[in-house]
Amino acid sequence: MSEFIIIDGTTYRVPIIELKRKADILDKYAYRSEDGNLHREVIGTYHNFTLKIGVVNDPVLYNTLFDVLSAPVDSHTVELPHDHVSFKGYFSSIQDEVVRIMPDGTKYKGLSCNLTAMMPRRRAK
Repeated sequence: MSEFIIIDGTTYRVPIIELKRKADILDKYAYRSEDGNLHREVIGTYHNFTLKIGVVNDPVLYNTLFDVLSAPVDSHTVELPHDHVSFKGYFSSIQDEVVRIMPDGTKYKGLSCNLTAMMPRRRAK
């Protein structure tokens, strides 16, 4: 699919083999009145993502990316290859799988994570 993701201004050239987008419309409040009608004050539409990274043969690059994705920080500025728009978001559910443990390092596969937007892509009017 693509060969890069930009996080906090640093480009990571890795194979993104899956990029799923989900549009979540979030409310400031929502309640149902006694007559059964739903009343909402919509904040906007948030674009959230699931990413899967393919095989990265460079262990330094792989470990650096894993450390950035799993950093205990409030948010990152991220640019994904599909639309080249920077936005603030946070990574969660970072996971991978050990393939092989070797004397010169461990080989991993299946790196994946969720990316949740901090602000709506489109605000309600």
